[in-house]
Amino acid sequence: MSMLNVKKLANALIRNATPSDDVVPSIALWAVDRSKRKQGGLWVGGTVFVSELGVSFTPNSLNRTFHEELQVVDVPAKDIRKVRHEFGWFTGIVVVEHASGEFRFRCYGAKRLATEMEQCFNAAWRGTA
Repeated sequence: MSMLNVKKLANALIRNATPSDDVVPSIALWAVDRSKRKQGGLWVGGTVFVSELGVSFTPNSLNRTFHEELQVVDVPAKDIRKVRHEFGWFTGIVVVEHASGEFRFRCYGAKRLATEMEQCFNAAWRGTA
């Protein structure tokens, strides 16, 4: 398997992200809820880590303050089934299909990163590591 060791600022689509009623003004909650319904979650800022062990995402401190109980996302390499790139206006989107669903994140250089991830994890899937 090719060695992959990436740390990037990113936004991840977190399906169960819930804004904190104590911090977010009530007038903004309506717009956040509408956006969450439309997109299937909320885009949360943080850092994505990619290595031959898998993919993880850690929300940044600002988002941990503004959301209730945000958790680290961890997708082990053995659970990854497919990686692909999708178009995004300013930053592309990397979609990681895994045993329990899919994990989406957006970052600069997403197209190249998705290609590198596909090559890395594809080698593992085929046992050519």
